[in-house]
Amino acid sequence: MPAAGGKRTWLRVTVTCPPDAADAVTVALLPLSPNGVTIDGEAPVRITAWPGPYTSPPAHREAEAVIRELLAAIPDDLLPGPPPIEIVPVPEENWIEVFRAQHRPVRIGRIVIKPTWEPWPSPMLEPRADDMVIEIDPGLAFGTGLHPTTAGCVREVQDRLRRGARVIDFGCGSGILGIVAAKLGAGEVLGIDLDPAAVDVARQNVAGNAVDDRVTVRVGDSLADVGTGWDMVLANINPPIIVREARAALAALGPDGAYVCAGIPISREAQVLAALRAVGFAGILPRIEGEWVAFICVAPGGGGGR
Repeated sequence: MPAAGGKRTWLRVTVTCPPDAADAVTVALLPLSPNGVTIDGEAPVRITAWPGPYTSPPAHREAEAVIRELLAAIPDDLLPGPPPIEIVPVPEENWIEVFRAQHRPVRIGRIVIKPTWEPWPSPMLEPRADDMVIEIDPGLAFGTGLHPTTAGCVREVQDRLRRGARVIDFGCGSGILGIVAAKLGAGEVLGIDLDPAAVDVARQNVAGNAVDDRVTVRVGDSLADVGTGWDMVLANINPPIIVREARAALAALGPDGAYVCAGIPISREAQVLAALRAVGFAGILPRIEGEWVAFICVAPGGGGGR
């Protein structure tokens, strides 16, 4: 399906999957989608990616074969069987409108998260006197504030953050949670992500929001080397990583520090909760967001677990 007249074309690829598999599918599609993905629905979840641009797009079967190969690496317990895939060619001039239409300003408490291309004040949201506006360009990374797990983490940061606190945003994606923490008064923020492309996007967003004096972002896949005495560890990531890093998160926290972990489908709640209890947190509080659950795990007041 060549693009007529040499015009560039994008492919709108939509994968329908269970909530358990949403993060894994997102990670699988990001290498093909230079402007990130959008996530809609709760059960099932629809994840839309935008491969391209192409002057001569691959045939439908060729594109689907590449996507199937990427999805095949996801474990069967997360993605049992080949998921439905929809592939639609979209001319570039229409793609720009569609992509931007899917990223709109959103208010979470007093935080307003808006794409960099949207004006402020916005015709989509009535400004309030106490609004704190954060600009995000998602680029290659996950995190625009629209997903319920991201929104839940933003609310927890607003409710729990103490001025001057030291915060880790583990699996930082676009950098949104670390930027929120810095804007709300955190004294030091460390963002960590496995994907170098996400780290680049996060650094750009950090600089664009003028918090680069307090926020550092680096490539990494573990909390084992972050030191101790942190007040909050934020982890909006896959359940297996939340479980794997629970002991390291507790070791990183100071007394009464909080491990805020989200991105957990309800179907994984019991499994993740059992693992979190096993490492020795003093308290674990659940937070339900539709088909998702988050846990706020509080370190012992005496700094236990370190």
